[in-house]
Amino acid sequence: MTEPGGIDADGIEPELLAGMARLARRLRPDGAGGPLTVVSRRDDRLIVRCGTVVLKAHVPTANPAHLAARLHFAARPTPHPVLLAPLELPPGPGTYTVRIGAHQVSAWPAGASLGTQDADAAPWEQAAALLARLHRDPVGCPELATLPPATVLRRLVDRVGRLRRHAAHPLAAPVLAAWATLSETSPPSPPPAVRPGRPATVIHGDWHFGQLVALPEIGWRFIDVDDLGLGDPAWDLARPAAWFAAGLLPVQLWARFLDTYTESGGPAVTDRDDPWPALDLPARALTVEYAATALVDHLDARHRDADARPADRPDAHHAQTGLDEVCLAFVDACARIAGTAGDASQS
Repeated sequence: MTEPGGIDADGIEPELLAGMARLARRLRPDGAGGPLTVVSRRDDRLIVRCGTVVLKAHVPTANPAHLAARLHFAARPTPHPVLLAPLELPPGPGTYTVRIGAHQVSAWPAGASLGTQDADAAPWEQAAALLARLHRDPVGCPELATLPPATVLRRLVDRVGRLRRHAAHPLAAPVLAAWATLSETSPPSPPPAVRPGRPATVIHGDWHFGQLVALPEIGWRFIDVDDLGLGDPAWDLARPAAWFAAGLLPVQLWARFLDTYTESGGPAVTDRDDPWPALDLPARALTVEYAATALVDHLDARHRDADARPADRPDAHHAQTGLDEVCLAFVDACARIAGTAGDASQS
């Protein structure tokens, strides 16, 4: 599923790692030898690699029925595959998860991810064509009947809630103000996956270039179906749209991506010359999520380190100390969002 990253395994339950190693060896006894390599650990989920097999321990709170439906959808045979298919697990056909401790674990063929390559080297056209193909999957097919709604913006409410603890910080105000523009309710609520008046298709739900891997025999495929389901296809374009609107994605790359998507029949944007009526709300929501996440991570770390500072150290810190230019660009974009109050023509 991804290239190994060599992340420290300290703090991971030994029983979980041992169970995943046994499962890998059962799946590929000739190609899954050697020790496990921790590829990623985040939000109480774990991804490891063992030879040619990648195993994912999903979050303990994952709905078993929803996860099973998503994995079965990814595994179904199609003339033009988009998703990387999971590996079947013991005891037999149609089994795509096993329980190891508190986690449901799935298995995948290992592939090559983009890693930290420059954006210019990313397969913009291939990704856009794959998204359009996924969004064109007919919703009326019987196998789609069991698919749950996509879970977009899974982290947004948590990040905004954590940011409120730092409301006195000068950079928190524009992010919280932008959050308030996302709905007309009080308190604000995140937009739904399916939006009134918009098309509803199968969407990835958490698409970005980290969700793309290449296998020599099949080419590019999307991974991570944990949020897959029915929703507005504009959500899958929200990340590149947010990066473009924040001034972080060159117009040439954005144009290549959007042109290929629309030329491939993608239904998220009906007016190529003015895509923002469709993309404005998803792009704003992702902008708030990006900014809130970066600020919370930075401010929480600063508070954890506060006790280690010398008592005589001056505390007149600049508001932007330690924040990178990407975070600051998204905070600036939040300020513009709050100023335009959701006016798509200005954002």
